[in-house]
Amino acid sequence: MTQRSMATIRPGLHTGIPKSASDLRNNIWLSDAGAYPVIFVLSFATCFAGSFITYCCVKNPDVRITTGRRQQLIRDWE
Repeated sequence: MTQRSMATIRPGLHTGIPKSASDLRNNIWLSDAGAYPVIFVLSFATCFAGSFITYCCVKNPDVRITTGRRQQLIRDWE
């Protein structure tokens, strides 16, 4: 009768605790092909959110970044 064995660990897959940031990046994130879609989605979401925040800070009249317009109660620059 054959005995069932546990799954084997893929060669090149890091199993210990990473010692540095390069170990974390190279051995854990980049060794697994399933991490590439996660990296892509997170990068896209970060870029989209950053561009939307920048757009709102530049175009929204309620956002007052310059010190000359911060204390105005009535918006007269429109």
